[in-house]
Amino acid sequence: MSGQMSLTVKDIAESISISKQAVSKKAKKEGWRFIEKKARGGKIKKYPVSSLPSDIQKLLVKNMETISTDIIPYLAPEAALEASLTIAGCGLQNAGFGNQHTNAAWSDQTAISMDVIRDPRVRRIAGVVQEALEVPGGWKKRKWVEAVAIKNDTTWQTIYKWIKKYEKKGLAGLKHSKKNGGEPRAWTHAAIDWWVGCCLKKEHRKIAKDALYDILIIEAHKNGWKIGCYESAMWWLNKRVTPQLLALQRGGLRALDNTLPPVLRSYADLDPFEILVGDQHRFDFWVTDDDTGEVFRPEGFFWQDLRTRNFYGGAVGRKYDAYMVGLALRIGVKIFGAFTSIYTDNGRPELSRYIMGIMADIKTLGMSAEYTTDASMNMDETDAETVNPCTILPGTHKKAIVKNAKAKMIEGTFNVFEGILRDHFHVPGYCKRLTDSGEEQDVDQAEIVSLAKAGKLLTFSEFVVKMYLAMDYYDKTKKHRGVLKEWAWKPRPKTVTPMECLKRCYMDGWRPRRLSEEAIDLVFLACVFRGRMVDRGRIHLNNRIYEHDDLVPLSGTRVDLRYDPMDPEWLLIFKDNQYICRAVPVEYSSMKDQDLAGRKIEEKRRLRKAFLTQYRELTSRVPDFREYSTVPAIEKTAALITAKQKADVAQIKERVRPRTEEELAADIAKIENYQYKGKPFFDTDVDRYQWCLDQGSQGYGLEDSDREFVLGFESGMNDDTRAYWDIYKNSVRTERVNNEK
Repeated sequence: MSGQMSLTVKDIAESISISKQAVSKKAKKEGWRFIEKKARGGKIKKYPVSSLPSDIQKLLVKNMETISTDIIPYLAPEAALEASLTIAGCGLQNAGFGNQHTNAAWSDQTAISMDVIRDPRVRRIAGVVQEALEVPGGWKKRKWVEAVAIKNDTTWQTIYKWIKKYEKKGLAGLKHSKKNGGEPRAWTHAAIDWWVGCCLKKEHRKIAKDALYDILIIEAHKNGWKIGCYESAMWWLNKRVTPQLLALQRGGLRALDNTLPPVLRSYADLDPFEILVGDQHRFDFWVTDDDTGEVFRPEGFFWQDLRTRNFYGGAVGRKYDAYMVGLALRIGVKIFGAFTSIYTDNGRPELSRYIMGIMADIKTLGMSAEYTTDASMNMDETDAETVNPCTILPGTHKKAIVKNAKAKMIEGTFNVFEGILRDHFHVPGYCKRLTDSGEEQDVDQAEIVSLAKAGKLLTFSEFVVKMYLAMDYYDKTKKHRGVLKEWAWKPRPKTVTPMECLKRCYMDGWRPRRLSEEAIDLVFLACVFRGRMVDRGRIHLNNRIYEHDDLVPLSGTRVDLRYDPMDPEWLLIFKDNQYICRAVPVEYSSMKDQDLAGRKIEEKRRLRKAFLTQYRELTSRVPDFREYSTVPAIEKTAALITAKQKADVAQIKERVRPRTEEELAADIAKIENYQYKGKPFFDTDVDRYQWCLDQGSQGYGLEDSDREFVLGFESGMNDDTRAYWDIYKNSVRTERVNNEK
């Protein structure tokens, strides 16, 4: 029996083991409320459980094998108590007539717990309420309630109060509650709020709580708050503070995200290589350098497909960088075809200009790259092969948040990958782990030293071969639980590998998108920022010089470059996004190899002759349209001499010209004024300007007339004159500093 159900006469008769006629007579006599519903033979009466008398309800409850707690709020107190006792004995179960189960009865007000069912006080009050509600014939309700109150040693007001609570909350309303309703008695509300806020403040996260309580005492005295003891303060703090608030205080929004429930989705709705997750990994193996013999731990970057879990691509070296990230993608594109979107963490190489350039170029090939974030979750102690975290729409370049599940997936893959290298390919040279005991670390370290001395460690090139074999083993042989969990086809096998999932997707119609070698080169080759200037047919890059005949005409212009960091023997040259040539390193000539020197000289001679021939072909058919002078050369020379002589004569005449009395008086006054002030007499403005500069460099002030003269003189300078005087000023300043030292 469950919820507010409606029962027919037949249902009631079968439940309480009486005839249908007896039920019908009793219903008609007592006036049970009913609902008429349409049926095949006409209309049928159904009686809601809440409208049945308490004795009928008790019989129904007693004869039910299993009872749901949903029905309790609709029962009379006596029947509800009987149902509660039955539930307490047999456990909480869901049963009833037909499929009439509903959870509508459960609410914050009517919900009950086991302590309500087992409370003897609730049982006693429920009996009193039931007795008060069953008013016998000939009694008025008020008189009957007073009689019940006297019988049970209480007041009629209390019984009415119990009835009101029962009608509103059911048995839960009869449970004794604290007088203060959970409100603080020794505390002011403002004091509790201030105390909780003080403890949660980010700046106070390192301060001891007893020290903060001392501050609370002072603040409470200032504001007239009532506060309790320190233990009471800690009780209220633990009651108010949630793990989410503590995470926000200690770790910010990122820590808060880790405490909130994530959105979980399956990867089964993705296509192969629709989303790639990439991460760097430092191997737990020591190898030796092929050239120097130096021992080091290799580091690589790997991409994994979220749908099939196949290794998409990987690259390894001494230390991972942006070019390693791009190389791993380039390998995957060549093997499996184009991808749709990538998912990386916030590492500098993943967000480098090189990777950004790849993402920009990929947009032209039907793939796209956007930046966004994703919800995070704490994945500690989680199986990385079976976790199905929140995925996102394809066509984006995602940046992971710490402890994000997709990032965790490839981290778990690295653990499996390391195990394959140890167990199936028997790679030696395990490095010690900080989580191991000291004795284990000492053994591992001693083994590394002995293997290195004996020359038994793998070289880097040997390790690379083993690594790619292990990647192939993971894709084709390793059984993957996560792939099996998302297997969407029938029949479902016992075990599957990532490659089998990819094959099945191919059988269902998925097809890889292939790119040409040229397109792959354009996307993944490194691009030189701002390009380089062509210097007489050659380009300098990374301490190497590259050349090509097609670069010679571009001397003095800036061109764009693309190159392979793993193969520096060639460059691709572009000008205004147009391909120009494939430049190669310069071949140096020799002082002793005459054949090589002769060939290089011949190549230069050939280039010179080609440009000379081209120039002559272009200019030989065009006449010289300039109009030359018709005056004889001797007359031009004579004219120049005459002009100079005339200027000299004019200057001499001006110098020896007799002065008037006014001009003589002005010149004398000018000379006397200069002599009076300690100034020399200047023949030219240049002399006066130089004197003003010297005065300024020696720390002497200038008169207003001299300053105006300096400004006027400098305003009439050309660029060459100004450059000369700047040099003069610097030399004077340097000389003064040296003298002071």
